[in-house]
Amino acid sequence: MLSPRQLRSNLLVKLGEITGRTHVLPIVLFAPTARCNSRCVSCDWWRADGASDLTLDEIRRLASELPRFGTRLVVLTGGEPLFRADVIDVADAFLTQGLRLHLLTSGLALERFAGEIVGRFEEVTVSLDGHTPELYREIRGVSGLAAVEGGVRALRALAPSMLIRARSTIHRRNFRALPGIVAKAREMGFSQLSFLAADVTSDTFNRRSLPRSDSGPAGPSNLLLDADEVAELASVVETVIRLHARELADGVVLPGPDGLRRLVQYYRAHLGGGAFPEVDCNAPWASVVIEADGAVRPCFFHRPVGNLREQGLSGILSSAMPAFRRALDVATNEICQHCVCTLKIGFRSTLP
Repeated sequence: MLSPRQLRSNLLVKLGEITGRTHVLPIVLFAPTARCNSRCVSCDWWRADGASDLTLDEIRRLASELPRFGTRLVVLTGGEPLFRADVIDVADAFLTQGLRLHLLTSGLALERFAGEIVGRFEEVTVSLDGHTPELYREIRGVSGLAAVEGGVRALRALAPSMLIRARSTIHRRNFRALPGIVAKAREMGFSQLSFLAADVTSDTFNRRSLPRSDSGPAGPSNLLLDADEVAELASVVETVIRLHARELADGVVLPGPDGLRRLVQYYRAHLGGGAFPEVDCNAPWASVVIEADGAVRPCFFHRPVGNLREQGLSGILSSAMPAFRRALDVATNEICQHCVCTLKIGFRSTLP
């Protein structure tokens, strides 16, 4: 059952969808650094040097602003958050303001930071894009599977009941391994495993620093499946649905049978074989993504609408963000229709 505070927050999100204003901002996703210790085929953060990362003092100023917007949850994302030397001080800056913390991480440094993570972060989500050392290296550019396994073990030893999720991006390089990734996640003791498709069209994940063409930003289009591979993915998905019916029903494997079939629909749509999966999302009204250099995005995939160093979060939320929202029609916007990771806060939603 929702608390009165949660219900009020959800109602204010819905009001914001009508007015375009920020009546509440329950979720903030923040990248402490643009640097990363992986070299993933679907991302270009590894090219960043971190020179423009916000300073700790700038982050503390940001953290002090959030309570006035009713923020309850801050998700540290990246780059790789644990690649920043003072990341625990960054976490404490938000905790001091009474905010909850989740961590999105490659998992390569989990074992080193396990003691500091426990007690600060309520949930940890780890990228798991391959179930063997060889496939992991092919996808993520480093030989890191053993380090991830060690990190998960360390967290489990310190906090047996902690919610530790695995997240896997499925694309041309690893779609055949989908059943193996499920088995590996279960073997490693993850609380939950979720799958999503690879974003191949937006300028997020540091791709805006790459050359652009007349057709749009440079992106990992080589991750798209051809027609034969889409048909093979459809078969693989049905195998997973059959073999892991209980885990899907219990929410241990997400996004459920229909959601897994949406992966097939997404890649088929890129070939012109039908519509993209329908999107129901209000992320730009319920959250913001703040990149390491202070750029503020309405979500991961839309371009920045401002920068903290130029205007401050309050100014962005009162001017640029309402203008963006008023012009956005999720049902017809091309970026929204190609989205691979949505957020929906409804009247009865609880925070993820």
